[in-house]
Amino acid sequence: MFHSTSTDRTPRLRIAEPMSAKRVRTSREITRAARELAAEKGYDEFTLDELAERAGVSRRTLFNYYDGKLEATLGGGPQLTQDDIDTFLAGGPTGEFVDDVAALALGVLRASGGAPMGRDDWSITQRCLEANPKLIIGAQRQFEGFGEGILELLAQRSGRPAVEHQLLLGVLGMTFKISIDQFSCGGDDREVPDIFRDNLLTVRRLLS
Repeated sequence: MFHSTSTDRTPRLRIAEPMSAKRVRTSREITRAARELAAEKGYDEFTLDELAERAGVSRRTLFNYYDGKLEATLGGGPQLTQDDIDTFLAGGPTGEFVDDVAALALGVLRASGGAPMGRDDWSITQRCLEANPKLIIGAQRQFEGFGEGILELLAQRSGRPAVEHQLLLGVLGMTFKISIDQFSCGGDDREVPDIFRDNLLTVRRLLS
């Protein structure tokens, strides 16, 4: 059993706040609509009024969820729950460092609440990014900041050299990307977490 230990030393990590099912659903509908419009017309070519109409909300509601068009399209970026952070710093959830870092990575999928993203959602996201290099830069910045926060967590828990943490995070990141690609193409009926875990086992077998 692992005890929760709060931390205020993770400034680069976005901590997921509890949200109602309605708020989760509306935020996802706004982001999906923004990504659809960006894929169809281009990020610079659609207006906030068009986004509100596509998402089925008012312009005022948009700003109750997101600060602007960029954040709405990117979806606010990766985040973790405080419980996942506390469990990791306390030595959990398994007590095995690599497995626990992998569990922390999967926590990003859990943090938004509600049902996980489906194949259509991932496919739209990929098309949106491929059609709009500006958004790729924005997404990279989000993940760079998030990655720095994860590295701080790894350093707090482990006394290993920083380069080991960087290598581990790089391997997990690439494994995660490949797992999403497998899921999106429709050739694998499993959910992303299951694909990711199996791919990680393959990586560990190849490197052993």
